[in-house]
Amino acid sequence: MPRTDAELTTLLTHRPELAAAGSLDLLERMLASPDLAVPALLELDADCHTVSQALQVLGGRAERAELKELLDDPHGRLDEVLGTLAEWGLVTMEGETVLSPHQPGLWEHPFGLGRPLREVARDITAETLKSMLQALGAVPAGRKAELVTRVEERLREDPRAVAARAAKLPRQARALLEQMAAGRPVLSDTQAFYGDRGDGPLQRLAEAGFVVRADWEYEMPREVALALREEGWKPRLTGQPEVAGVARPAADGVGAALAAVDKVAALVELAGAEPIAELKAGGVGARELKRLGRALRLPEPEVVLWLDVAFGADLLAPSMGDGLVATTVVDEWLAAEPDARWEALAEAWRALPHSPTHRVLGCCEEHLSPQAPPHPFDCGAGDVRRATLRVLHSLPAGLGADAAGLRAAVDWRTRATAEFELAATEFVAATLDEGELLGMVAAGGLTALGRAVLDGDPPAPFFPAPATTATLQNDLTAVVTGAPAHELAAFLSGCADLESRDRASVWRFSGGSVRRALDAGVSPDDLLAELERISAKSVPQPLRYLVADTARRHGAIRVAPAASVVTADDPALVAELCGARSLRKLGLRQVAPTVALGGLAPDETLRLLRAAGYAPVGEAADGTIRAERPRKRRLPVDPLPGQDLDPAAAAQAIRDGRSADPPGGDAVRDASLTGEPIVIVRRGREHLMDDLRPSGQMVTGYCHDCDGGHTFGRAEIEHAYLLAP
Repeated sequence: MPRTDAELTTLLTHRPELAAAGSLDLLERMLASPDLAVPALLELDADCHTVSQALQVLGGRAERAELKELLDDPHGRLDEVLGTLAEWGLVTMEGETVLSPHQPGLWEHPFGLGRPLREVARDITAETLKSMLQALGAVPAGRKAELVTRVEERLREDPRAVAARAAKLPRQARALLEQMAAGRPVLSDTQAFYGDRGDGPLQRLAEAGFVVRADWEYEMPREVALALREEGWKPRLTGQPEVAGVARPAADGVGAALAAVDKVAALVELAGAEPIAELKAGGVGARELKRLGRALRLPEPEVVLWLDVAFGADLLAPSMGDGLVATTVVDEWLAAEPDARWEALAEAWRALPHSPTHRVLGCCEEHLSPQAPPHPFDCGAGDVRRATLRVLHSLPAGLGADAAGLRAAVDWRTRATAEFELAATEFVAATLDEGELLGMVAAGGLTALGRAVLDGDPPAPFFPAPATTATLQNDLTAVVTGAPAHELAAFLSGCADLESRDRASVWRFSGGSVRRALDAGVSPDDLLAELERISAKSVPQPLRYLVADTARRHGAIRVAPAASVVTADDPALVAELCGARSLRKLGLRQVAPTVALGGLAPDETLRLLRAAGYAPVGEAADGTIRAERPRKRRLPVDPLPGQDLDPAAAAQAIRDGRSADPPGGDAVRDASLTGEPIVIVRRGREHLMDDLRPSGQMVTGYCHDCDGGHTFGRAEIEHAYLLAP
């Protein structure tokens, strides 16, 4: 049907996967695909599901009045729900007529009901209908069409008689009848087989006229189920269940947001200096997580959270054989303003398909063991997270709730809680905990920052302008009020240790931190000059003394390559080193008053000397001091196409007939239809895949290169091609 520019833009905002359509005709064909519609429908709430099922029960086309008659709508929500479904392209409106673009529909058994008797009758004989009519207490006579009408009338006009006959069934048959009437209208004889196949409960139900056998299945016609359900039964539009919220202190979340940015920055810088080791089976193991926790001074659950978020934001990526390393995206991210850096992390977290702090599949008892971070996997945690945030967004400002208090409302928002029941409450709780660390949640309610982001407002107004100066204090600390500019934070982190981050950031100077700057090649005079420049007042005398004292000791010992050669101007110092029990691992041997030979490489010798409290420097082969600037490794990562979709531009491209297919779109579509092998290129790496199954914005298949299943976002595919036969 024709769509206005505003309608088309709204549709693509909700369903960006449709931007792949190269024309309006192709867009309508994509909208008619149940494979694309099901993931979209699952993003919506229970009332949307109810109306969608009601439309299918009515044959996919109904007047608004028919829907009102079919549904119990005490709060008058039907018009709002229809508007939502129309915005998502799941129904179309023609005046008072509501149309579904999906035939036969999106639901196998809407409301747990089987097919109408007239449809079931196509698969059975007239004799079966006569037996059914006789079992219902009527005379079995007439042609097939007449028999169908008589059975329909019998079931509709006398439901109490149907219920009375059901009460006379044997216990097992009655229990099975109740199960089928409540929502499992189709069973095979092997699913409910007790004893002799010819005398089981399903056979009893068929003999009593409650179910009909077609081939190997028994089906309860829709009219039978409706007769057995309570009198006046109607599907109900409930609206979101009420949340018993409790008052909580107001919080803007900015302090936690800034801390999150700092922690992720420290993590990716660590990965840039030394790759994060991965297990052979993939993922970061417990030992490496503990190492990262010690280095970052964070508990292990937080390390896992920031690993997952950094990976989701493309700040970390696996390098073949080297583990996880920082990517080229990091430099651009570090140079951005704090609000942009935080927004990238928040968006990555919201999009994760799993729960970082509860990394389980949660579908059954066998899948409750944690998965190693940071690689994503499909489960219901992502749907539960987004549903939880929508529930929090619906609460008035100043109210919050715990996971148990939110569960009913989250259940209404997403079907994932029912599908992943074993882990659903933990997924909700994880959302609250993770959201608090990110600054979106506080005490079970949205912060001002979190509410603004969910409203679609930019977060920039919540973040203070970056500070370019620091207050240097007599206790050897530097205090920066608000968010420090990137250059200021980088300088202070190079010569001091970050102690805390909230409304103000605190760095502490020490002999080790100053020595770190001197090791990087900064002269004492240059360091003091830069401190003067960034200081809001003069540099305190204790800090000047610290720099001078560290500079005096710095370089008193020099290490040159041999295995290693240790030299010092003071013979007593060389003798002290050779005799120190704590340095026995170096194997130092004094060969001259000011020279000792060691058995370890220079870098290891420098490390152990510094760990023992000395301040050595490295010496180059020509005798000059070797500056030790931190090495920054960056893995090239191309920006993923389609990540920043402009719905209005995409809408215009579709109107103009300009294909906006993601790379490899034709090949992916062909492979999914024909089953042919396909090579998918993602982040510069080829994956030979087959059994490809597109679903919404995701593509799933078996990867021969990785010997396992893979799920890719369509926007992540850089190129794809079918293998030549």
